[in-house]
Amino acid sequence: MPIHEKNLVDKDRLLVKEEAKLDGLDVSGQWSTFIEQRILGDYSTDVLDAVASTPAGKTIVNCWQCGTCTAGCCMHTDFGLREFNPRYFIYLAQKGAEDELKKYAPVIWRCVTCNKCVERCPKGVRVEEVVHSIEGYMRSKGWMGDTPASRWDEAFVKNTLQTGVLDELALTRSYVSREKLAEFNNRFMLRMALKLVRTGRIRTGPLRHRVKGWEKVRDVAKEILEGGGEG
Repeated sequence: MPIHEKNLVDKDRLLVKEEAKLDGLDVSGQWSTFIEQRILGDYSTDVLDAVASTPAGKTIVNCWQCGTCTAGCCMHTDFGLREFNPRYFIYLAQKGAEDELKKYAPVIWRCVTCNKCVERCPKGVRVEEVVHSIEGYMRSKGWMGDTPASRWDEAFVKNTLQTGVLDELALTRSYVSREKLAEFNNRFMLRMALKLVRTGRIRTGPLRHRVKGWEKVRDVAKEILEGGGEG
């Protein structure tokens, strides 16, 4: 069943039956609900075209607004962040409702990439990727400021560019310090680092892994990341 905004329901045509029973079963509620006929005069494909033109956002055209993504979204359900609504983000992008989309700049970055939405979508929409593509469009328009997610991305790229391989411990240490995350105190970080280093799988500082000949490609990678390598 399609999902509609409450303001589209024609209240004058509702047939309300209070305390109605049928064969002993309580069937009270609203029946014969009609949706007002409407013509979208403010429809724009600008956002849809921009998102669909990106590799991450191309499946947005498959969405038929069933709401399965939002129903299974851990941010929307488990963590109770009702404002985080993937189905609605996609709807606004499809409709081109930029003014409404701007209102969700404070929360759209909160996706944790659990991919439950992707696994459950009956139409094959890569919902997680599409939402991030919509976020990217919003950033390109200057609607979004600095967020913990964008700062993490910045720290991740900066760390990786040093040697071509991520130093997980250095990244965590720098991000925790920058964000002033009290729960990650020095003692906790030291215990975690020692356990990881002892496994032999994590190498940090002077012992960190390196990509052979990385210095030759670092500048090229920076140019691509900054957009200078497009075309």
